[in-house]
Amino acid sequence: MSPLRAEGAPAPSGSRHIAFFNIPATGHLTPTLGVVEELVRRGHRVTYAATEEYADLIASTGATVLPYTSSIDPQKIVPAGADDWLARVLEGNVREGAATAPVFEEYFRSRGELPDLLAYDISVQFLGGVLTRKWNRPGVKFYSVSPTNRSIPREAVGAAAYDRIESELVAFAGAHGVRDVSFDLLVDDPQALNVVSVPREFQYRGEEFDEDGFVFVGPCLRERERVVDPSSGWQPPASGLPVVLISLGTSFNAQPDFFRRCVAALASGGKWHTVLVTGPGVDAASLGPLPDDVEVHAWLPLQEVLAHTRVFVCHGGWGTVMQSLHAGTPMVVVPQVGETDQLAHQIGALNLGTVLSREEATVPALREAVASVDADAGLRESVARMREHVHAAGGASRAADALLNRLPARVG
Repeated sequence: MSPLRAEGAPAPSGSRHIAFFNIPATGHLTPTLGVVEELVRRGHRVTYAATEEYADLIASTGATVLPYTSSIDPQKIVPAGADDWLARVLEGNVREGAATAPVFEEYFRSRGELPDLLAYDISVQFLGGVLTRKWNRPGVKFYSVSPTNRSIPREAVGAAAYDRIESELVAFAGAHGVRDVSFDLLVDDPQALNVVSVPREFQYRGEEFDEDGFVFVGPCLRERERVVDPSSGWQPPASGLPVVLISLGTSFNAQPDFFRRCVAALASGGKWHTVLVTGPGVDAASLGPLPDDVEVHAWLPLQEVLAHTRVFVCHGGWGTVMQSLHAGTPMVVVPQVGETDQLAHQIGALNLGTVLSREEATVPALREAVASVDADAGLRESVARMREHVHAAGGASRAADALLNRLPARVG
């Protein structure tokens, strides 16, 4: 077995080596791809753990893929409307860490080299907190969502679930020789830099997050997402009708009834051209006969469509909302799980769109919400201002700077 480099020893001459850990969910992976691409462009090495489903996507950034099998199924871990979503997410977080840490350790051990820095999504923060301590490496926690506070109260998780999760976490860390860790310590990890994929101006009580510990970089789009090519890909309708884009993302999209309601609300009125992005969970045939002013796609590059969109009807996922604001497109948000409650609050408080609960999203309510958002000049001005903040936040380039600044200086 090849020995690992001594803890704290300088890396070999040349580029620095950064490892990325995440979960197999588009909404969590996508916000990091621009950062990886930027690091590779600057000549650094990136190893990114990826399941088979996402291996090609990760490889397209120039990163080396670390193959593994995940214990998390994003389609099932948090069903739409689940009340215990937080306990489910945190339990999956610690169990994923326990299952994957040995795989990742063996991968680097077999190559005789530990990475210089670990970057990890909030969804695998327990894995990141344990491995950074075991390997004595700096860590960067990447928020694909917006932080709501610096800790998670016991009552928010549920007493029994909290105790179970902390017990499993302590056992996981102990199995790797990491002592004196707790749920609270790793959730609000004093050793990690926090990189957040929203601008500070969007963050709820953003002034309460110190500048040394938190870097608000906004959405980290890839180069091909930042530049919309009008000569390729999706094209706006020849009719000239304003576009309403509708998507429930990749984790909550298996809801054909929702898409049918949207069609009933918006189609065949001569006012809108409706673009449905249903994902793989919906068969287009299940939506029934569709008029000419409706088109259905399993997938589309959102930035290309958002550049021509008047109103975006979406589930309010963090990455989706940031892409919409990057394009300056106002929203009608129908949250699918409690995780997005804070985001929905910000959208309303900052006058960036309107929010309908899952129960409120009837055909008449959807029709009225889209028309109201489209006609609200003040709302459009608010969206335009937030778009400026999004672009000024720095995106992938600033995030890459933050990661590299965490690395200790080379010796010799």
